[in-house]
Amino acid sequence: MFDLAALKPEHFESLIGTKLPIVDTDFAFELGAVERLVSPSPRGTAFSLILLAPPQTRGDQGIYHLQHPELGVLPLFLVPIDVQNGRTRFEAVLN
Repeated sequence: MFDLAALKPEHFESLIGTKLPIVDTDFAFELGAVERLVSPSPRGTAFSLILLAPPQTRGDQGIYHLQHPELGVLPLFLVPIDVQNGRTRFEAVLN
């Protein structure tokens, strides 16, 4: 499993518009955006991922194990933030 502390926006920016499968399910989130954040974190660049659930699908906040095409399985804490065009948007903040 990839060290989450080493994640950078660059690991995701080329994947915008692609699907990241949820491990052990038939569902996948579409990566909608990668947003760089201002943070005093000494870790490096803080950023968030905006993920779109499949249409008309709901979900709860919690840890989702997403399959990244290069890094493998990433356990990310996702929070639903709103619904746009029938799709629930989730956010993961990494800082």
